[in-house]
Amino acid sequence: MLAARFFVLPLFVTLVSAVTAAEPPAVERFVPAGAQRGSTVTCRVMGKAGDGELKVIGQSPALQFSFSEKRETVTVTVAPDAPVGVHWLRVANASGATELFPFVVGVIPELVETEPNARLAEANVLSGSSTTVNGVLEKANDVDTYAVDLVAGQTVVTSQLASRVLASPMDGVLQVVDGRGTVLAQNDDDSSMDPLVTYTAPADGRYYIRTFAFPSAPNSTIGFAGAPNFVYRLTITTEGFVDHTTPLARQTGVPEVRLALHGWNLAVTEASLSSDQKVLNGQFALPWFVHDVSVPVQEEILLTPERRVAASTAISGELTGAEEDVYRISLDANQRITLTAEVQRFGSLLDPVLLVQDSTGKVLKEQDDINNDTPDARLEFTAPAAGDYVVVVKDRFEGTGDRRFYLLLMEQPQSDYRVTVKATSLRVSKDKSADIPVTIERVQGFAEPLTLRIEGLPEFVTAELPRSEKEGDSSKAVTIKLTGSQPMAWSGPVKITATSVDSNRTHAVVFKAADGSDMQEFWLTVAAE
Repeated sequence: MLAARFFVLPLFVTLVSAVTAAEPPAVERFVPAGAQRGSTVTCRVMGKAGDGELKVIGQSPALQFSFSEKRETVTVTVAPDAPVGVHWLRVANASGATELFPFVVGVIPELVETEPNARLAEANVLSGSSTTVNGVLEKANDVDTYAVDLVAGQTVVTSQLASRVLASPMDGVLQVVDGRGTVLAQNDDDSSMDPLVTYTAPADGRYYIRTFAFPSAPNSTIGFAGAPNFVYRLTITTEGFVDHTTPLARQTGVPEVRLALHGWNLAVTEASLSSDQKVLNGQFALPWFVHDVSVPVQEEILLTPERRVAASTAISGELTGAEEDVYRISLDANQRITLTAEVQRFGSLLDPVLLVQDSTGKVLKEQDDINNDTPDARLEFTAPAAGDYVVVVKDRFEGTGDRRFYLLLMEQPQSDYRVTVKATSLRVSKDKSADIPVTIERVQGFAEPLTLRIEGLPEFVTAELPRSEKEGDSSKAVTIKLTGSQPMAWSGPVKITATSVDSNRTHAVVFKAADGSDMQEFWLTVAAE
């Protein structure tokens, strides 16, 4: 999906004396949740659109929106050169704004499922070599079925996007079945709760892709689950599909990088990207986004047999033949190093475990998942003495294979901080205060007070900006209070920043979106009530 970026909002401001407040929008998403470049699609508005003049606020003018008279649908026009990937949108009027929700721009033809399609005889028949189907498992025991015609030796790749990015509360299942309903291939969870399944046809014929789901949060329900928010995008293709690249990332500023491509049905196995290109596109069914890192990137397969690496590097590797990968580094006494095995953002099947050993093989430190939300592993280590140390990457369940790949970041730890919020839509009324809880994460012993600032506030809104001290409760969390002093309506973007008192280091306060993006703009509504 789109890499972390600035969230640029087109300005929508209303400033009037108002007597009656309009109902603010409460839109959860548009369905379908995406469209192909260069197409126009009519989407259902899930939730309440609200009253008065509505605006859809997004990242790019390449997406245009027009609501129907009853506001039950919205027409989305996607320009041919629209950026591919996730676009974060919100709906706003003079009384409020929604939280951000995703809309995905793809590169292959798309269609919307038609019901009924539970039985094989009712299957939606797909034509062409690649299609993204926009569907909803709308009720309990719902099953959606799609028919594809394959020739002997042809491989079909089917990938579902639902739990990831779209935040659908479903644990999807994909099956490939034959005309008699025999299951030929099945996948529940791939690298996430969303499934991916491939199948190579042994003979010419019609085959069926079937999807159903269980709730993402297990409960006592027996049977398949469904609800209006069980929204998915299902890509079915016999064309090129990139699963990952080698290397997995590139160093920022490198003029050009050559990538080896891994996946299915690939007509080319290499691609070259210049420094200003962020995505592999063109002949592939789904775009592949290339991530940048600040340190030099090495490929595991190109290392010498000794496998000695620098203490500041990124290694792109995979567990294929061996059950663990070993790297050797030299450290000074009391030298600190941070090791991170990244897999989640690349879609790897690896559940990494990191170890540091001394030269005799004694384990000095071991670390598994960073937290319950990510399988990535991170380990901080301080060398007790000068000498050689061994870094080990292995799978928690001792798995191997070419889809168990990782990016091992070795970095010198830097003292810093990160400031986040859990919402991007703010609302304040006259003579009432609105609280904005702010969380401060301090890393590597960062111990400076922080001051907060809000840019873009109208003059009749005051902000109480507490200081985050280097110790105590405020070092971890503070609360901003906004108060409106006049009965005026206003709506627009604001930006919150934090600055360290001693080193004068300024960071934007961010909201972490479901695709990993850091959103730096927030939408403030001053209600005239």
